[in-house]
Amino acid sequence: MNKEIIEALKKVYDKLIETNILWVLSGSVSLAIQGVDVEPRNDIDILTDESGSEKIYLLLKDFCTKKPEYSSTDKYCSYFSIYEVDGINVEVMGDFQYKLKNGEWSVKNHLHEIKEFEYEKMKIPVLEISQELQEYKNLNRQDKVEKIERFLNND
Repeated sequence: MNKEIIEALKKVYDKLIETNILWVLSGSVSLAIQGVDVEPRNDIDILTDESGSEKIYLLLKDFCTKKPEYSSTDKYCSYFSIYEVDGINVEVMGDFQYKLKNGEWSVKNHLHEIKEFEYEKMKIPVLEISQELQEYKNLNRQDKVEKIERFLNND
């Protein structure tokens, strides 16, 4: 993982760690720090609830490029905001849900089992790898599914 992403993650982590805000690192950065062979794009994904999205905004407002507001498409819905930290986009999704194959909405992602993962002297809340696998299967992201399955099978 490139050092710019790690440095941006450290800055966000330092703002969030001493709060009572519910937040979870997700997506490619979460997978990469846990050892899955993925190269994160130029963004960091954070899941929270509606209240957390507002609280995170107050902490990161100097970096804000898109204030939190509810948005919905035919595939996703959340209280969505974007921050730019040293050239890295940090996307915060409160009450994030996506449309399942059966047409129903998923469980809000921050409600899944969360664990702490130690990385670069940070204790970062992440979703279980098995949950990330299920999420990527539901999103039809076969590239990530295969990499996670290889990781879980120790290939």
